Order: sequence, then structure tokens, then C-alpha cells
Amino acid sequence: MKNKITILGGDLRQYTAAVTLSRKDWEVALWGLDISANKDENICFYKDYRDAVDGAVGVVLPLPASTDGIFLNCPFGSSQDKLRLNDILETVEKDCIIVGGRIPDDFIDNAKKAGILVNDYFLSEDFQIKNAYITAEAAISIAMNSLNKNICGAKIAITGYGRIAKHLIRLLSAMGANLTVAARKTSDLAWAACNGCSTLRIGDSAEQKRNIYELAHGYDIIYNTVPYWLFDRSFLEISDRNTFIIDLASAPGGVDIRAAKELGSNVLWATSLPGKYAPVSAGTLIASCVDSILHGEVTEL
Repeated sequence: MKNKITILGGDLRQYTAAVTLSRKDWEVALWGLDISANKDENICFYKDYRDAVDGAVGVVLPLPASTDGIFLNCPFGSSQDKLRLNDILETVEKDCIIVGGRIPDDFIDNAKKAGILVNDYFLSEDFQIKNAYITAEAAISIAMNSLNKNICGAKIAITGYGRIAKHLIRLLSAMGANLTVAARKTSDLAWAACNGCSTLRIGDSAEQKRNIYELAHGYDIIYNTVPYWLFDRSFLEISDRNTFIIDLASAPGGVDIRAAKELGSNVLWATSLPGKYAPVSAGTLIASCVDSILHGEVTEL
């Protein structure tokens, strides 16, 4: 079995993944990630992506694989490192497996037409649960560095009850925060109540839509995990200006950012936190997923 894998583009998570995989007896090639210091001797750095992918049994794309659906996500690359995703399909060998996170559907379709296997590790529940924990820890770090008071005793609201919210509840409860959970499902609210949280039902009915305004006053922090505009201009106009809203939701987010800027609201759209706050932990997690996929422990899409 060939043991060369190629890692293309990405950020420090990709570099950590490269180092981790190189210590699992993989021959690792790296392209599009310009690391000027601390280069690992077990990794081969390439200037031409074609040379990097030549002979590779697996090609690892970043998370997200692309920010526009066309070009590889390559924020740490040089000005010349601009690569169309579809160009990768024309270069890799037919028996190569392409692995990445949040891979565009069009690319997956084109890969299938070309007979190339693709696996998106971001679709793994195991990965998402562990990645959500890293996000939650980073989100708490942001609050601790931004508030002028302790988390213990702080009044904090969390909208939504998904993976990130569940980790936040567990961690913040242990720190002594006074928590309110706002969610749509009565079953989620029941779980939140059993975990010692106050609860607020939000949803589509007129009454449930009005309930969100109960969060406008008296809270130190609001963590939003819902990718829907719960906090629109009408909410921001009446909300306390010293309430710190940390939006953890994927695009389009849960806050009207334009209105927040115009009104001077204290809002942060905190995206891609694992890569920004804990690239080593996040990269190690990616490496574990990639290693399992390339060893056939996870089926392809």
C-alpha cells in the first residue's frame, strides 16, 4: 500500500494535521501553506501542487475546503497559490481518495463523475461533537477576555440546543453561570431545565417570536447558535448596549450585523473558532479523522 498523502491549503489546523499524520508513518506532502518557521523535517513542502499530489493515495483539503465554491481555501498560501478545486480532480490519480471538510456539492458531483472517491469528515457526527467542544471552549475564552466580571454569577443566555449549546451549558454551569436556554423544541427545553437552566420557548408563533425580547435586558452575554436572524434591528434597538452577543452560528448568522454596527451593539460574529483559538487540538482531530478514512475505517460519500 502506498503511504503518501498530500495536504493542500488551509490554516494552522492543516499544518498540525500534517505533523500528526507524518508521525503515524505517513509520507506527508504539503502545498499552499507557507509556514516560515518550525518546519517539520518529516514533511515535504512543494511549490507546485502537481508535484505534491503525484503518487498520493490521499489528498486532504482544508475546513472549509473552499470559501467560494470554486477555489481552494488557501489563506496562508503565497499570492501564487490560487487553485481551482476542479483542477485537483484532473491531477490526482484515479485510486486517490480526496478528504476534506465542508466540501462543495458541485465538487463532490464532479469527483463522482470522474470516478474519484470523496469523503467529507465534517459530516461525521463524531467529528462534529468533538469540534463543537473546541468551539465552546473558545467561545468561553472570548467572553472571559471581554467581560469586566467573572463568569461565575454572570447571567448568560444561549439560543439553540445543538452540539455547541450543550457543551456551553455543561462548561458554563460548572463555572457557576446563571443560564437561560431559548429553544424551539419542548424536549430541548426539558433537557435544559433538567440541567439547571431557566428556559424560554422561541419559535414561529406570534407569542414565541415576542419571547426573544425577554433577552433584551439584564444579560451579560448572549450566545447564539441558531443560523437564523433572531436578533434583528428591532431587538438590537431596545437591547442593553453592554450585553455582549457572541454569534456562533454558521452563515447567515443569527444577528443583523449591519444594524449592530449602526446601533453600536456589542456583537461579535465568532466563526471558525477552532482554527483561530485551538489549531493544534482542531488539527489533531482532523488528522485522526483522515487517518481513519484512509485506513478504510470510514466509508466514502
